Amino acid sequence: MLDQREVRNVVLDHLPAQTFEAAVSYLGDTLRECQLVLVGRTQGSDHDPILSALAEGLVPDLEEIGDAFDASSVIQLDDGSLRLDGELEVAQTGTLAHLQMQLIQVRLLGRRGGLMVRSDPDVTQLLAWIWDELSDQLHGRPPRPYHAAT
Repeated sequence: MLDQREVRNVVLDHLPAQTFEAAVSYLGDTLRECQLVLVGRTQGSDHDPILSALAEGLVPDLEEIGDAFDASSVIQLDDGSLRLDGELEVAQTGTLAHLQMQLIQVRLLGRRGGLMVRSDPDVTQLLAWIWDELSDQLHGRPPRPYHAAT
């Protein structure tokens, strides 16, 4: 059985630089919009309880994963892609899964006009791969380089 407090090294290799930067921006924009939703709720403007509940769950998850990304080193490779080296606790597998599910809801709310943040299919694909790759590595599989789905 895995020790949930165990810290493991994780590597995201051959990330497309432009798409990765867009993904980081998307997550930052999503975090800020969720924070605004929560501020609005405390000021009595809770117009959409679904959005409010989503924001309440997303803010801590985005902050937790954002802190892990900030603590990681990012290296530009010779081919222009990026390599991210960092550490996560095995227990953060649950955060990754929860975050992935919540970001699907963000995309759905965005499509119906409930959010300002818009998702890009390339960013969505990269983020899905990142969450899966990190989860797999936390469960012992060695890192694999990123390959965009065709």
